[in-house]
Amino acid sequence: MPGCRPLLLAVLVCLGGCASGIESGGNFPSDTFDVSTPYDAAFRRAGEFVRVCHTEREYPYGVQYRDSQKLDEQFAVGRIAIFKVPEPTVHLETMEIKPKGKMDATVTVTVLGKGMWDSRELAAARRSIQSATPVCRDSQG
Repeated sequence: MPGCRPLLLAVLVCLGGCASGIESGGNFPSDTFDVSTPYDAAFRRAGEFVRVCHTEREYPYGVQYRDSQKLDEQFAVGRIAIFKVPEPTVHLETMEIKPKGKMDATVTVTVLGKGMWDSRELAAARRSIQSATPVCRDSQG
């Protein structure tokens, strides 16, 4: 069986490459913009966009998306990551919300850059968070 080890290693490396999502230091499409609202309100707006446009929608073939949300009040930063069930470590879209001033926030949205995780998704997220009304990518003109 020692001859099988290189083959097994090659298979694991290939599978690992297929399972990677957004990673730090990668070259992924992103959009950074300001919002005229405190960062915690911008965080809630982002969460509402994710809920309406991703986690509570029905997708073909039973595909489901979930999110993880973390609002770190000590460091004044909120983070949201969207992933496909059952792959919680493969982030398809991430959002980072930070205060810019007392009544403003800066939001950075990053997407995987494949399939529905593209520039139209970035535009929908921006419009939703800035307007406080979820606008999903398929409802844009």
